[in-house]
Amino acid sequence: MSTSASAIRRLACYAITSRVSTRVAERRQRRSHDAAWKQFFSLSIVVEHLLAGFFPEVAALLDFATLADISGEWVHDGARRRGDSVWRASYRDGSGRSLVLFLEFQSTVDADMARRVLRNVGMAAERLRRNRALDPDGRLRALCVVIHSGRSRWTAPGAARRVAVDDDGEVLCLVALPYAALDARRMAEEHLPARNLVSTLFVLNSASEPVDLVPPLQSLGLWLNGLGTHAEPVRAAYSEWLATTMPTLAPEEAAALVERHTGAGTQQVQEEGMVVYTVLEDKIRRQIRRAERTTRREALAQGLENQRKLLLGMAARRFGATTAARLAPLLADVNDPEGFERVGEWIVDCTDGEELIARFGNGADGGR
Repeated sequence: MSTSASAIRRLACYAITSRVSTRVAERRQRRSHDAAWKQFFSLSIVVEHLLAGFFPEVAALLDFATLADISGEWVHDGARRRGDSVWRASYRDGSGRSLVLFLEFQSTVDADMARRVLRNVGMAAERLRRNRALDPDGRLRALCVVIHSGRSRWTAPGAARRVAVDDDGEVLCLVALPYAALDARRMAEEHLPARNLVSTLFVLNSASEPVDLVPPLQSLGLWLNGLGTHAEPVRAAYSEWLATTMPTLAPEEAAALVERHTGAGTQQVQEEGMVVYTVLEDKIRRQIRRAERTTRREALAQGLENQRKLLLGMAARRFGATTAARLAPLLADVNDPEGFERVGEWIVDCTDGEELIARFGNGADGGR
């Protein structure tokens, strides 16, 4: 009995330990996944593309030459937290105002996100106040964006559908709706901003197999090198992101995949390929038009031939095969509906084959 009870206790402990281990592994995976997104958005050019592509009214206010990463560890009421990604940029109007952008990356839905966002803004405001780094009017102007990469739809409360800017250039953030949410998988199914690094990331995030990664990477390769010195860090960021979020790809495989389709020579090769494709497409179009014209001519010729056969059959039944044989070469010159109609009337009106043939020979035009 004692042995049985001991075995049961061991099994129970094993089950509990197994569940705990699974939860720990899942948490680590989520942290690794979210960290990959945070690492990607550690590049200023990516943040610029985020604002320009998805919040254009806000982007129009800012001087991106002043964009700076101010992420750091904040302490508030004994709580210590490191912001996911925090950026600051000055207004371009010289007013001394600035905007602080808070980015949160989520692979799962967090129903408490609104409270978290407000707490983070409060911590940042306190740190900036202590450092005397608030705007000259003593205000903190903030925009909070949550980027959700998970499979489930983002349903947490508090997300604004649109971020507006008033006539004075103030970003309107309401306490009731303290953040904007970008649901990456849902947005990948919609029309995304073109030539945008974040758009490309959203499309890659929706891929289920490595083969699905190729089209967006090829599209990226057409313009990535136009970013100049930003191109190589961005290429490395995509490689690291893929290696973390796509379990079937080893780091070296992810790097090779990105390099193959977006490398330094890719743009020229793909542009040359587009030229070849365009030339081939034009050639195919010309061939199709020629085939259509040929088909129409053949269909017309076949229709004329059928009309002639019908008239010859009528002449043979009325006047005999000899008259029909004499009529055949005469009908070869008839090529319009009026002419066929006239010959049909002649076949009905004439009393014999000689009169019918005479209609052609006596100058009655038969449609020739």
